[in-house]
Amino acid sequence: MIFTALVRKSRFGTRSCHNQLWRILFYGSDTFSLSSLKLLNENRLRKTPQPCVVATLSVVCTKLKGPIVDYTIKEGIPLNQWPFQVPQNAFDIGIVVSFGKMIASDDIEACKYGMINVHPSLLPRWRGAAPLVHTLLAGDTSSGISIITVAPKRFDTGKIVMQREVPVPPAVDLPNYSAMMADIGSNLLLTCLQDLPSLLSKATPQATVGITKAPKVRKEMGVIHWNDDSCERVYRLYRAISNFVDITTFWQGSPVKLHNMVNPEEVFSAKVDELVFVKEPGYCYYHPKRRVICIRCHDGWVAFKEISIRGYRRMSATDFNCGFIQKTPTEERFFVS
Repeated sequence: MIFTALVRKSRFGTRSCHNQLWRILFYGSDTFSLSSLKLLNENRLRKTPQPCVVATLSVVCTKLKGPIVDYTIKEGIPLNQWPFQVPQNAFDIGIVVSFGKMIASDDIEACKYGMINVHPSLLPRWRGAAPLVHTLLAGDTSSGISIITVAPKRFDTGKIVMQREVPVPPAVDLPNYSAMMADIGSNLLLTCLQDLPSLLSKATPQATVGITKAPKVRKEMGVIHWNDDSCERVYRLYRAISNFVDITTFWQGSPVKLHNMVNPEEVFSAKVDELVFVKEPGYCYYHPKRRVICIRCHDGWVAFKEISIRGYRRMSATDFNCGFIQKTPTEERFFVS
């Protein structure tokens, strides 16, 4: 830890740094963590409007490729590959953001103030690897950012250092939600560093009630079960995982991937029930005016603009209708899970 009263020049004008500057060891692995790394580095270079809090910055990563490594190399930041034994008295604080590896007690204790973690949920809700995904899957209308101490031997169980509640935007998809929460998390982190010792001294244990798990997303989570899934459930699923897990079903025994889902409110306005009298889950109908494939859930209709079926290129709903639906007897026009 460094105490300074340096005067710096930056694009924000002449800046005096009359606060503690931290020697930081940063652990990150993906685009979510990149937001925090960028803000810390910009603060180190005095390119942010926030008070100066970063003296030095080093990075630990799990692979020598990806957005964290690319940025670290470009900026000339010291880079260390996991596993990394933290030297004694070299760092004031470790900062962990979307890292996914268990950090040893000795490494945590090697940093003067231990380590803190930026976690995108209001812990203890959504402990685990995929809190953003499970927030959307559950239909939560409010979530937030938690900054917690890194506890040895267990993920996401440390004491609460800071929390900020954040409303979940309606109909948001995972890429946009993740970008939004990464930005909020990085700014909250910088605020935390401005008063770190005091905040750590006041950190409180997590509640023992309201604990929910956010396990890693599995491929099979993308399968739609037409008899069981509601329209809202399918839409949540699509928004939460479709950018990295296929949304799948079967047509006449062939696996199908569903793309470009339509907002259920738009499907409701299409009044498909007035056009189709079949109410069995999985039944499909091509809407010629909207140019979408409508598929029946147990409580209504969902729709997609594009489809992929094994052995064929990705096609529009119109092409799927011409090539498959129209060639299938009406009583057999079902998707099945």
